[in-house]
Amino acid sequence: MPITLRPDVAAVLVVELQNDVVNESHAGERGLGGALAASVERRGVLPRAASLLAAARASRVPVAYVNVANKPGFPRPRARIYELAAKRGPMLVEGTWGAETHPAVAPAAGDHVFTRTCSMDGSFGTGLFAVLQHLRREQVVVFGVSTTLAVEGMVRASLNRGFECFVVEDCCAGVPQEWHDWSIAHTLPLMATIASADEVVRALAAGAVAPGS
Repeated sequence: MPITLRPDVAAVLVVELQNDVVNESHAGERGLGGALAASVERRGVLPRAASLLAAARASRVPVAYVNVANKPGFPRPRARIYELAAKRGPMLVEGTWGAETHPAVAPAAGDHVFTRTCSMDGSFGTGLFAVLQHLRREQVVVFGVSTTLAVEGMVRASLNRGFECFVVEDCCAGVPQEWHDWSIAHTLPLMATIASADEVVRALAAGAVAPGS
């Protein structure tokens, strides 16, 4: 069944497609960055995402980037995920190439870029939802990495604030692949409509639906 997206109330959220975790130069390296980069490359995420972004901008749909900007030595709460991050060394460090969005999907003029140092929730402390509210958005199209952490977190945060959510499965990646597959099959469908990039592009091309029609 075709999905229904209204460009006049939709926004696209690009989650953590940053060099340290998706750049092909890291594919095959040890650690999370290498595994994610290999998955992104294998699945063809970046060219597909670039096409979707072009379609969104052509339809005048706002595009927002939700990124991480870590600060070395910044205090973290006690949690396994931060312990693992400390062992692998600095990643996504503010002001470095690794924290920049991959050039294939880089922000364009007029896009919104939000960064955070704290929290697992990509919206926390960034002002993202205040901007979406000012833009009178009601639907969010979410994609990026990793599926089971940042993408799921972004969907939960958006749903909590009353947004209708869409997840672009073939523009997401996670490791191991089985976790991505489980999330797409069982967890995310409880909160969002799962769609392909082609489905989203077709829905945007169909044009806006007049309010009240």
